[in-house]
Amino acid sequence: MAESRTSSPATRRSVLNLLLTMGGLGWLASVLYPVISYLRPLPMQGPSGPVGLTRAEIGKIERDKFAIIPVGTRRVLVFEDSSGELHALDAKCTHEGCTVRYVSGESLIWCACHNGRFDLEGHVLGGPPPRPLARHAVQRQADGGIMVAVSKA
Repeated sequence: MAESRTSSPATRRSVLNLLLTMGGLGWLASVLYPVISYLRPLPMQGPSGPVGLTRAEIGKIERDKFAIIPVGTRRVLVFEDSSGELHALDAKCTHEGCTVRYVSGESLIWCACHNGRFDLEGHVLGGPPPRPLARHAVQRQADGGIMVAVSKA
């Protein structure tokens, strides 16, 4: 009879230990999963290589004088200056990575985060950006389409 009493508490204790262990592992997984998900690189967001702009993107350039398009893992700012020449630069500011935009009235590229300013070739005019924006090849085709090729740099 004494043996049945000692085996009963040991069984309860082992069940409780199992439940506590599983709860602890569940908590650990719930903490580690978001961290690992954050550290995993993002998948490619757009096509790589030369990219043809869609009609909507070309319409946005005609209307707003610029468009931001995804090319591979990058965002590229494609804009038309006052003389009608097309330019393509990285849309990511070299200071903190904010998205830049073309300001046609002032003929400059502007980053709203910390008031970084670039000329139309991507060179820094003012503000905190440490490096110029990367330039990319862009050309208008005979049928009115626009092609952008991202440089490797």
